[in-house]
Amino acid sequence: MQLSKFKNNIAGPTIGKFETDSGCPSLLGKTILLIDDEPMVTDICEMMLKALGHKVLKAHSGSEGITIYEANRDRIDLIISDFNMPGMNGQEVVNKLRILDHGVQVLLQSGGLSVTHEEEAMVRGFNGFLQKPYGLDTLSDKIAEILN
Repeated sequence: MQLSKFKNNIAGPTIGKFETDSGCPSLLGKTILLIDDEPMVTDICEMMLKALGHKVLKAHSGSEGITIYEANRDRIDLIISDFNMPGMNGQEVVNKLRILDHGVQVLLQSGGLSVTHEEEAMVRGFNGFLQKPYGLDTLSDKIAEILN
């Protein structure tokens, strides 16, 4: 995974362009919880989300993500979770989240699953799927799709 590859994707649409293109200024300023065991991935995704005008909470394990969600459930609008993590994997995370709050929005991100697994992710309790690596436009489109 090349950091420069991701940094090049960060220079994308501005918040103003996102408002104009999407027609959804209400999507700005959402609080998003990132759950991924790779700190570099959460850092890059955090930069992209902040560029889109969102607030970000980060967890580096499934159990830490659950703890952060429980403490902040009233302000978290979306959770983006990796699938392959040691300890509590993404499936276990979404299962636990559905028990805590059936309506929570959870976006699965993975580099280990293919786009053909998107339908399966939806059946397994996720609200959408992002194939890693992804760019700013893809991330903003997926957030808009889930939160609209």
